[in-house]
Amino acid sequence: MASNYYSAQIKQCLEFGTRNQSRHLKTIHGHIIKTLPCPETILHNKIIHAYAKLRNSTYARRVFDEIPQPNLYSWNSLLMAYSQSGHHLSEMERTFKKLPDRDGVSWNLVISGYSLSGLVGEAVKAYNTMMKDGSGSFLTRVSVMTMLKLCSDNGRVGLGKQVHVQVVKRGFESYLLVGSALMDMYAKVGFISDAKTVFYGLEDRNTVMYNSLMGGLLASGMVEDAKKLFQGMEKDSVSWTAMIKGLAQNGLEKEAIEFFREMKMEGLAMDQFTFGSVLPACGGLGAIEEGKKIHACVIRTNFQDNIYVGSALVDMYCKCKCIDYAKTVFDGMKQKNVVSWTAMVVGYGQSGRAEEAVKMFLEMQRSGIEPDHYTLGQAISACANISSLEEGSQFHGKAVVSGFVHYVIVSNSLVTLYGKCGNIDDSTKLFNEMSFRDEVSWTAMVSAYAQFGRAIEAIDLFDRMVQHGLKPDGVTLTGVISACSRAGLVEKGQRYFELMTNEYGIVPSNGHYSCMIDLFSRSGRLEEAMSFINGMPFPPDAIGWITLLSACRNRGNLEIGKLAAESLIELDPHHPAGYTLLLSIYASKGRWDCVAQLRREMREKKVRKEPGQSWIKWKGKLHSFSADDESSPYLDEIYAKLEELNQKIIEDGYKPDTSFVQHDVEEAVKIKMLNYHSERLAIAFGLLFVPSGLPIRVGKNLRVCVDCHIATKHISRVTGREIIVRDAVRFHRFKDGTCSCGDFW
Repeated sequence: MASNYYSAQIKQCLEFGTRNQSRHLKTIHGHIIKTLPCPETILHNKIIHAYAKLRNSTYARRVFDEIPQPNLYSWNSLLMAYSQSGHHLSEMERTFKKLPDRDGVSWNLVISGYSLSGLVGEAVKAYNTMMKDGSGSFLTRVSVMTMLKLCSDNGRVGLGKQVHVQVVKRGFESYLLVGSALMDMYAKVGFISDAKTVFYGLEDRNTVMYNSLMGGLLASGMVEDAKKLFQGMEKDSVSWTAMIKGLAQNGLEKEAIEFFREMKMEGLAMDQFTFGSVLPACGGLGAIEEGKKIHACVIRTNFQDNIYVGSALVDMYCKCKCIDYAKTVFDGMKQKNVVSWTAMVVGYGQSGRAEEAVKMFLEMQRSGIEPDHYTLGQAISACANISSLEEGSQFHGKAVVSGFVHYVIVSNSLVTLYGKCGNIDDSTKLFNEMSFRDEVSWTAMVSAYAQFGRAIEAIDLFDRMVQHGLKPDGVTLTGVISACSRAGLVEKGQRYFELMTNEYGIVPSNGHYSCMIDLFSRSGRLEEAMSFINGMPFPPDAIGWITLLSACRNRGNLEIGKLAAESLIELDPHHPAGYTLLLSIYASKGRWDCVAQLRREMREKKVRKEPGQSWIKWKGKLHSFSADDESSPYLDEIYAKLEELNQKIIEDGYKPDTSFVQHDVEEAVKIKMLNYHSERLAIAFGLLFVPSGLPIRVGKNLRVCVDCHIATKHISRVTGREIIVRDAVRFHRFKDGTCSCGDFW
């Protein structure tokens, strides 16, 4: 009687459960010890089985050791405890070897133990040994379903077909659960015709099977077939959710949202998977209003604290460019995982707030969440966008230590980072070390070479990319045409522009047309630039006109320069470039009356020239400089250094070019104004504080002027220092009196 009572207690503990099942079971076990000095083996077995169910292998072993003569059920229960724990495979193997006898349950537990631990090879080996040792007599429906799930989860379709043969031999195909597992395996690995054969070969089909086949159809892009199946089946919440998810993943976001509305009207219960499927559809469409409505539904159904739903909401708001809404949701999440943190890092990066993306990544690490390769790649990309070499290099170190450096998204981000930070040699080294390269890898390297003025390398790399069978995109073409522009290879650049539409089917954007204007303008072929503009399908944007106008200033072409300036002012009356560049042309021609008149126009229209600023980062701090800013505590030292430099570069042959100074003042005053341009202040700071073994890296918000470009060449020679200047357009690498951009800067 006592044994029956305790057996019922154990059964109730497992079936109905409590918040503390393990403690409740131990209490029952304690009463058994006190009241039954010698429990029957059958009661011992039930205790072991219960501890195994609760994954308490330690107590299961203690009870097993108390049995005078354990039977096969005792051994299998202990085996189950080790198999399901996921941490005691060696004990599982030792127990299995000690078994005095084995049955199908024993083998199933070993196969399941390996499978649960991700040891696919060991699970397959155990399955093959079982089939060999028992001539298939140990094969059960449980064995079959375990193996089919393993095949499904790991894409082992060949093995799955072998199991299918055994299913047919044993007559298991008529069992609903086996048929469901078999069909699910074929559906998940993309063998839809086989999945259909199994599905329609079964007399009984449940909703789970319909959902499984529908998911396989959607995963294979067979949307219409999935819709037909959906219309003819008995639907549940899982069915609707599967359709919503599948439609969104097939690029049919509008239909996914419509299905969500219909599901809501049907009054079906929604869970985290439903919300997690429809929110990406809103994000993909940028449907912020629909996303907000779903957010309200999330709150009404009390799913706002679900980590899966919270992450989906953050991602949706980020993709809809509502980064502050995303941050509000993120801050309100009680739990955060790598997905939610990554969504914020990506959101900030894609919203042009790269500094905040980097801060978010660092905060994520401090919170104890380890990034995956995708998160790390996005953080490095953010560093690239703000040319933050210091943090980017630290993230590179993390990529090496974690092994993520071998992921293509991380490698691509690093190539881009070093390219944008002026470390072209590091970019090249990383690119050459990549074991796998995709289109993004080649494009990043082509763009890096182009930005750095290494046109021949950029063109050669582009040609190699095409030879490797990879198709360039619009960004790649921008890079290679820019490279031709910087090398003065006009005809070659024209050929690439023609290939863009004729060979690669790319419709040229404003950016491509601006590159072509630059191609002609930089080489001094201003009339051809105008002819190209006249043949464009639409007028140039501001960048196109500024490009032509800059070339007119450098070449002293007042006629075309006036036309370009007037066109730019008409396009954007408050853009300062049209006025300031034309001012430079007038000043170079000595047309001071025109300079005065243009300045009056600027005052009347309240157009302000953007002040030139340069900066240099040293020891984690950004030091900014402008010509009229006296806030730097090192100003006296900087001015003294500039005076010293001016003497040296004059002795080296430097002659100030004051032709573009926009003020009608004495020549000596013009020279003094040039001497204190912001980039020279930053370079002097670098010479004072950056150790001689390191390059001096300067950023500038405007283009480097003609005189500063000449002067920096001389500074690099007389000081023996490498100076890298990143202006508004490109990199300039000054070394030994030369610049990487050559004569076409």
